[in-house]
Amino acid sequence: MSQSGNDMRELRDQAAASGQRLADDARAELARLRAQVERLMEDRVTPALGQAADTVEDYSRRARARFDDSAHAVTDAVRDRPLLSIAAAALGGYLLGRLTGHTTYVYNDEKHRR
Repeated sequence: MSQSGNDMRELRDQAAASGQRLADDARAELARLRAQVERLMEDRVTPALGQAADTVEDYSRRARARFDDSAHAVTDAVRDRPLLSIAAAALGGYLLGRLTGHTTYVYNDEKHRR
């Protein structure tokens, strides 16, 4: 074989070896970066998520307790003064109806319909 054929084969082998080294370096760099991301997740993100979940759970517990307390207070007030509770509910319904501005008329003849 000629010298140029050997030179071409040697260049090809060198290029393949160089490509392999680059691929190996890239794999090693990716593995290093993956390990670094995993450490960051374990060190920072996971505890932060745990703290956020604890905070949300605490707020939920507090809201539930306040809701329960309010519901018991309303129940006790209705038991103590049932007529006043009915009057307050009727007045509230009337005011809500007036505020929304909806008037409903029920007529049988056509000239009064809107």
